[in-house]
Amino acid sequence: MGFRTRGSSFGIRRGRPSRARPMATERRGGPAPRARTWLGWAGAVLGVGLVVFVIGRAGSEAELPSPTPSASAAGPLAITFGTSLDPTSGEAVDSTDRFRASDPIAYSVRLVAAPDVATILVEIVRLDGEQETVVQEPSTQGIDASSKIIGFTFAVPTNEVLESWGPGDFSMRIYLPGAADPFATGRFTLVETPVAS
Repeated sequence: MGFRTRGSSFGIRRGRPSRARPMATERRGGPAPRARTWLGWAGAVLGVGLVVFVIGRAGSEAELPSPTPSASAAGPLAITFGTSLDPTSGEAVDSTDRFRASDPIAYSVRLVAAPDVATILVEIVRLDGEQETVVQEPSTQGIDASSKIIGFTFAVPTNEVLESWGPGDFSMRIYLPGAADPFATGRFTLVETPVAS
């Protein structure tokens, strides 16, 4: 009987056959095109944010003047009215917005920071429904440029103001020199005192 030699029945071979891999299963390095687009936009936004931060930082270190007292997007600051000024804080106390001939009138404004100016302009406007009449043109008032509180009592006695302007509703508007819009506003009422018969 003769034997024929064949390869091993277990399939062991000396060399591995080369096999071509399909293109669809090949993996590429890096993000997909859509992800690269989003990463590009995110990088641009971060870059702009960094530039804004650096410029803002440089402006604050240069101690550029702050527009603290000016009217903001939320509107002008509120003027507080009362009958006297607190001797410690300088703010109007005994809060009221209605004044008779014998009442003292005090007013104040609290700022976010000191205004760094030594004067303001105060205007008084009479309100008659939709009609407004200026009864006191913007007049210069000296202030402490380093204080966050602007506070005054009327230099003119209230009875004289009542005689000049008459009873009614009024608006006080406070401006920085050269500004077109007030940085603080408030309303008050002058009430005619009945004469005893």
